[in-house]
Amino acid sequence: MAKKELTISLAAKCQLLFGFAVLVIIAGALAVPWQRMEQLTSREPVYEARIAADMTLREVHVNHGVSSNRSRSTALWQAAHLRQLHYPQPTILLLPKPGTPWPHATIFQAAAIHYFLKHSRQNQYGELSQSITHHPIYKYAAAVRASVSCLRCHSQWRTSLYPTGAKPPAAAQGLQVPATATAPAEPAISSAAPLVAIVQVAMPVTPDLDQLLLNRVVIVVSGLIGGSLAIIVFYLITTRLILQPVRVLRNTAEKVAKGDMDIRSAISTGDEFEQLSDTFNTMLATLKASQDQLEATNRSLDTRVGELAQSNTDLFQASKMKSEFLTNVSHELRTPLNAIIGFAELLTTAKPAPDDPRSNRYIDNILTSARQLLDLINDLLDLAKIEAGKIVLRTERINVPDVCESLVNFMRPLAQKKNIELSLVVQAPVPLVSTDPARFQQILYNFLSNAIKFTPPDGRVIITISTPDAEHVKTAVTDTGPGIAPEHHASIFEKFNQLDASVTRRHGGTGLGLTISQELADMLHANIELISDLGKGATFSLIIPIVSPAKQSAPPPEENLTAQI
Repeated sequence: MAKKELTISLAAKCQLLFGFAVLVIIAGALAVPWQRMEQLTSREPVYEARIAADMTLREVHVNHGVSSNRSRSTALWQAAHLRQLHYPQPTILLLPKPGTPWPHATIFQAAAIHYFLKHSRQNQYGELSQSITHHPIYKYAAAVRASVSCLRCHSQWRTSLYPTGAKPPAAAQGLQVPATATAPAEPAISSAAPLVAIVQVAMPVTPDLDQLLLNRVVIVVSGLIGGSLAIIVFYLITTRLILQPVRVLRNTAEKVAKGDMDIRSAISTGDEFEQLSDTFNTMLATLKASQDQLEATNRSLDTRVGELAQSNTDLFQASKMKSEFLTNVSHELRTPLNAIIGFAELLTTAKPAPDDPRSNRYIDNILTSARQLLDLINDLLDLAKIEAGKIVLRTERINVPDVCESLVNFMRPLAQKKNIELSLVVQAPVPLVSTDPARFQQILYNFLSNAIKFTPPDGRVIITISTPDAEHVKTAVTDTGPGIAPEHHASIFEKFNQLDASVTRRHGGTGLGLTISQELADMLHANIELISDLGKGATFSLIIPIVSPAKQSAPPPEENLTAQI
């Protein structure tokens, strides 16, 4: 069987699948930091606004007071070291009274003041809007709430915040914790205290594209490096731990397929591959033992076949010698038997002495025994010729009813001795048949002689001629004898087989008549049918083709014929 080519190797399949898996895993793993860094970059204005508001408020308090002078505020803002930040200076909006809205506030300022007044613990408010130039601007507001420390400089708030004689709450007495410059968690503004001012920062939203690009490049490069390392590590693991044992097993299997049963797989990985290798080696050892045993059996069979061939040759030679012996012996016996029969017939035609009746009986016994012996010799001679393949067919066109009528006339004296009615029935016009007339008549003679022999006295034997179809002629011999059991229909055509094989059997014979008839029927391309049952007589039919398919065999030369006989 032709070796099937691989569409894709196991190594390539593993590498492709793992490469795809690594790509998906790394892409999924880097998507989170990518998204997070994008969010952090977008939230940068919020952190800058918180820092700017906190620095503005701290700068103002460092200079001891909040000034309404514009130049003073600008100077304080420039002193906050935020010149590198390109957005306007934050604005501090003081409320007329603590906890009251400012009537001249903008929409954003009013919304921030309202939010801080409603949520006393919230100190940040922001929203995203667009400027006149349609650039995004983040507006941020931080709440400034009064505390005890504020009253030292802003004594005018005391009467507004606390009634006469009331003590400030404990929450308002705490000092504000300064925020660091690097990570101010909340502005330096107190919570849960009265709102006295807000710090507004208007910051343009201009993300740092360079930083954003750098973050993306770092993530992509990290993914490529991680993916490359993962692919290299997997390639080494796959090649050394998985594919190498598989290649060893494949090479071993290919050598075994070529007939090398002595090879073994050597894998020492300490895992399932080693177990598979051991199992494979065990299987090879079992196959090798089976192959050796099979070869030994084949050699023994070859020896036996040679012996059987020699035995067959010897048997063939013995059978050939037996056939030749029977032919020669039969020929040598027929000559003196014919002489004995001839002299016995002459004695029967001569007038015997009236006072010697035993002589007539002896002559009859001699004649009967000689004819039986001659029939036996003729049967043996015919069987020997059939087995030796020396029967020569001479095909002629014959008239079947005429042949049967002559055969009936020949057998009628024998039937009359037992008072058996012998008749011939022709059911339809029968065409001429191309066959060997001698062999055809010999088959019917065997059928008719058996019918007369086994039919009891006062019985009946009928020869019926018919045409079952347009290509065959059927000649049937029916008797009223004891019949044949169905289980014996096949055995009676075997050599030397008789239903009554005892020494004291009533009917004589060699048991070769039906065997010779079957062989001759096969040579004539005819069929023999038997219909019989115990107590119902028997019907032997010869169905012969009208046109014989066998070619007429030329008679051998006279010298060869003499040598064969």
